[in-house]
Amino acid sequence: MFIKPYNIKNDVLALCALILLALLWDLAGQDLALSQHYGTTQGFALKNDRLLEFWFHDVVQKIARFGVLGLLVMVFVPLGWFKQLRKADRVHALVASIVAALAVTVLKQMSKSSCPWSLAEFGGTGHYVSHWVFDVTDGAGGRCFPGGHSSSVVAYIAAVFWLRSASNRGATVVFWLASAAGMALGWVQLVRGAHFFSHALWAWVVCWVVGLAYYYGVQACRKRRLQ
Repeated sequence: MFIKPYNIKNDVLALCALILLALLWDLAGQDLALSQHYGTTQGFALKNDRLLEFWFHDVVQKIARFGVLGLLVMVFVPLGWFKQLRKADRVHALVASIVAALAVTVLKQMSKSSCPWSLAEFGGTGHYVSHWVFDVTDGAGGRCFPGGHSSSVVAYIAAVFWLRSASNRGATVVFWLASAAGMALGWVQLVRGAHFFSHALWAWVVCWVVGLAYYYGVQACRKRRLQ
């Protein structure tokens, strides 16, 4: 997925492929159909399941957030692949991940899309409205799109753009681990009724966009200073 440190063409093409995947999911109308496999008008049977709610939501999210502390430690005491990165780049890897997570949080606060368990289709008070319909509310409070839980892991994709200049293998491992974990956490929220699956997909897109824009923005500034 990540081949060269400064190949913006490949990065943009990969991003376009990801966006296309998310758009096709939306166009196919799979959100509501998939959630109806786990919930009915009586709600979601696994909403308060202890394994999913406590271990795979609360605990995993806390562990994921410790990753920020880990990146902070790497700035001053680099280990493994991070040893080959300049300190400035280690700082950028940390900042990029934080900004990616914050971007998802800000978008959630602005969103009119509510969580599945808040909709009448699943025992709530609102009614399903696509997150692409910006001028219509679903009547249930919104603030559920994109997926914040999955972004707590997927945000580390933004650090990959920096890590790959030291180790392409390391960057690839981190990318796929973060992506797989993010989608797994998105599935946990799906079966609990906390999110539609597209919420995880678009959190992935947002974090990737932020990571790519931040990385190439910094590189452009560096080149300008050298001219």
